[in-house]
Amino acid sequence: MSASLVYRAAGGWSAATVHRLLDAVLFDLDGTLTDPEEGIVGSFRHALASVGHPVADDVDLRWMIGPAIRDNFTRHGLPEELHHEAVLAYRARHVEVGLFQASLIVGVIEVLDALLADGVALALATAKPVEQAITTLEHFEIADRFAVVAGGVADGQPRSKAAIVADGLAQLGAPDPARVAMVGDRRHDVEGGRENGCTTVAVTWGFAEEGELAAVGPDHLVHTPAELLEVLRSLG
Repeated sequence: MSASLVYRAAGGWSAATVHRLLDAVLFDLDGTLTDPEEGIVGSFRHALASVGHPVADDVDLRWMIGPAIRDNFTRHGLPEELHHEAVLAYRARHVEVGLFQASLIVGVIEVLDALLADGVALALATAKPVEQAITTLEHFEIADRFAVVAGGVADGQPRSKAAIVADGLAQLGAPDPARVAMVGDRRHDVEGGRENGCTTVAVTWGFAEEGELAAVGPDHLVHTPAELLEVLRSLG
């Protein structure tokens, strides 16, 4: 048993004596806590069209959800000299419209509150710029669940998930990574957590491409929020 700050859904943070197995859990945002498909894909289509490279409506762009923006434009084949303009167009549309064309994954609030009640600190580790990540958390009224928000930068320059996870761990006070889990839906979430020594948990309700998660071999693979909570509570 150890003393800890515990989040009470009705009253916020309070001191309590609890037993916990993990010290902290870091969560990816897009595809893990939220379904942002409409907003993100719409913003990418807008950005590509704005620089003269429109994409037909029947072209699947869901693979763009998760990785850094400029990495996506590179993979898509957009000429590098157009990246800056496309990033600006994406950001403008996404901040105004796209951020709010999303929904929370059913069951994730219960996972967050259960972990907080267990005395586990929560952090966000997302490729989204920190300001947009905070806006999203506030929009869904879950910002107070997170002690730390680590993210990308607004200029769209790629920042590895390993660097974002490392930033989140530092802001948490450098807990033993063996007592921390990284939860996400894409390959880079698994790789970023593993590079920092965290236990990696991949969720299957996100936007991983076929075979993507199997190729990186997360420590745990879960299919529902209830299963995610069960796995996280078993770790330590």
